Amino acid sequence: GINTLVGYDLVPEPKIIDAALRACRRLNDFASTVRILEVVKDKAGPHKEIYPYVIQELRPTLSELGISTPEELGLDKA
Repeated sequence: GINTLVGYDLVPEPKIIDAALRACRRLNDFASTVRILEVVKDKAGPHKEIYPYVIQELRPTLSELGISTPEELGLDKA
């Protein structure tokens, strides 16, 4: 599951994240969608170009499913 994926030392491909977000949406679990995006940002670590690329690739899915990024929710200010 997603916990195993988080345990790996890599940033998941956008298509894998897309599938996880769609599964969360089917379960109506908004909190998990935000947490998945936070994990992706954390996994990107010092490679600042990775997270914007992933968000760019996921933008159509985020719009379709009505999912906001942690930045759009103001969660990156803490």
